[in-house]
Amino acid sequence: MEDADQVRSYNLDKLDRSAEEDRLAVQARAALAMELAYLQRLGLPADATLVDVGCGPGLLSAELARLAPHGRVIGVDADPKLLDLARSRCAQQGLSHAEFVQAWADNTPLENDLADLSYARFLFQHLPKPLDALREMARIVKPGGQVMIVDTDDGGLLVDPPVEGLAQMLAGSHMGQAARGGDRHIGRKLRRYMHAVELVDIRLEVVPFTSDMVGMRIFADICLGFKAQVVPTDHMSPEAVQETLQRVYALADDPGAWGQTLAYVATGRVA
Repeated sequence: MEDADQVRSYNLDKLDRSAEEDRLAVQARAALAMELAYLQRLGLPADATLVDVGCGPGLLSAELARLAPHGRVIGVDADPKLLDLARSRCAQQGLSHAEFVQAWADNTPLENDLADLSYARFLFQHLPKPLDALREMARIVKPGGQVMIVDTDDGGLLVDPPVEGLAQMLAGSHMGQAARGGDRHIGRKLRRYMHAVELVDIRLEVVPFTSDMVGMRIFADICLGFKAQVVPTDHMSPEAVQETLQRVYALADDPGAWGQTLAYVATGRVA
């Protein structure tokens, strides 16, 4: 296998692990209602087999297990520490039909035609070869089953009033993530990618996520917390990045301030 540090833009061991695990949990809770609404719309049977690709600490895996109480949920992630958290979470909630596998998204040990649904949330922005991962997600789904991806696209990220340094920080995060193989503009490409791997009945919908929903501080943590950690130091100093974040946080005291990002929900069916 290729060296993961060279081919993946997301390496938790190179970030502030504690802060990033907290951010992942906050992000999962903030997006949960939206995700569950789309999942329920798929009409998944209670005995479905569901695969959570890039499951992280298992917050959504647990919800999938509740959606399919008589089925099987398989969480897949490359990080063993996150998988330990996922196993512990599901065990504590009595979700014995959830299991977890350590693997990369584009190379899992799962068999062909296994699942009714394969699902990836906020994963594809980190993948240097998203089509390979999408082919793998389609491979493990039985004919007639669904592939679903939720991700974002920084083209829809807005903060008002303008914040000094924010445009520079965002440009730096794009550079830093692209250098690691990631893509901050993945959302707009998901329909094209699904078509390329020959999924059918493809839908791509856009859902707004705003600071009015969670408050400016939490909005900034979710939307900027990871970005701030990947800005190249030769583009913007860590001190300048932190000063920019503090200016965004200060907007929490401005009743006229507002922030927006967009979630892209893509679904396709395996023919």
